[in-house]
Amino acid sequence: MNLENELDILKSYMGGKDEDAFKRQADYINENFKSKADQKTIECFMSELLSKLSSHTEELIQEAESILVRKQLKEVIEIVSMSYIAKNYFNKNRTWLYQKINGNLKNGKQVKFSNSEMQTFNFALRDISNRIGSIAIHQ
Repeated sequence: MNLENELDILKSYMGGKDEDAFKRQADYINENFKSKADQKTIECFMSELLSKLSSHTEELIQEAESILVRKQLKEVIEIVSMSYIAKNYFNKNRTWLYQKINGNLKNGKQVKFSNSEMQTFNFALRDISNRIGSIAIHQ
């Protein structure tokens, strides 16, 4: 009966379909490992798992935000020049803008719009929309 092995077994059940096996293993650990040292080991194990879960959750949120931005801009990208927006509203190049839109990784971190950049981007879309809406060709 080794606590580390039992915790590894518990970990293997996490996120799986067999919730009963997970509960049985957790109950087994709680019933058989009651010393202060064991409780400290279990506490460290849970803390580490929560930290990993929190990190993974943050990654999923960032990915969802990136997908949402791309989805919202899908049709716009086909109609409006991203090069024009990048150059005239951000004083950047098209690659920079697409990195933000796609949520690419740069230096190990996901690139995304800051709040002020998002405001600028929304302003650009409204400005271009107003400009196009005011155009009428006459003969």
